[in-house]
Amino acid sequence: MRSLLNFLLRFKTLILFLVLEAVALIMITTSHNYHQTVLYGVARSVNGFVAERIERGSYYFRLRRVNEELMAENTRLKRQLARAATSPLLGFIPVADSVSGVNYTYLNARVISNSVNNQKNFITLDKGSAQGVTTGMGVASSTGVVGVVVGVSRNYSVVMSLLNTDFRLSASIARNDYFGSLAWNGTNYRYARLSEIPHHVRINEGDTIVTSGYSAIFPAGLMAGTLTGEQERGGDFITLEVLLSADFKRLTNVYVIGNLTRKEREILEEEVPR
Repeated sequence: MRSLLNFLLRFKTLILFLVLEAVALIMITTSHNYHQTVLYGVARSVNGFVAERIERGSYYFRLRRVNEELMAENTRLKRQLARAATSPLLGFIPVADSVSGVNYTYLNARVISNSVNNQKNFITLDKGSAQGVTTGMGVASSTGVVGVVVGVSRNYSVVMSLLNTDFRLSASIARNDYFGSLAWNGTNYRYARLSEIPHHVRINEGDTIVTSGYSAIFPAGLMAGTLTGEQERGGDFITLEVLLSADFKRLTNVYVIGNLTRKEREILEEEVPR
């Protein structure tokens, strides 16, 4: 209390001046329409400036949530597609890729065997040639790319997992379409590396990595992961660390992807001299 009294006594002149100024401003603005209008205009300008800055800041912090909502919506649609493919009357269902115009087919399958601890991991599915599965078909889950079919029997198929050091996926940064090669380095099952990205490309942590559509296996835009912000620089390119969107330790249901025009494309590419 004594400190407060000492403060008031010390600055009594300044405090009295500020009080009188406030009273004078109130009297002026309440007695003259012009001054009222000016004051309200200044107040609106200040409020607008502050509100704009607050909105810009909140929008920036909402970007991650917006991205998560878009990913959740994508997952929901993929799950609907997978459920539709479980009907025995439908089997593979055709879907036209709106980007490339190529027709793809999707078949729901269940993972019955999986590994993540080896350098060369494989996955076994409960669908085979009797259900239309052939080697070279892509495999994805509701959350992201899983691998490629490399072996088929009548009722089963074996998939080379993305967690296989021999696997390479053509992937791109969704925000700017720069593409590179996504591969697992044999260590942590949650992370892979995207290489062959030019030095000048602007990289942001959280950028979405998707399939480029340049291969005849996967359609463009399938989720693969997000950038962690870690990168290695050397030579003409940089290598980026990617948090894989698919959790390979929790794989249960996947869908097998077939490209209806794959043979035509491969034959044409083989005929053209390189």
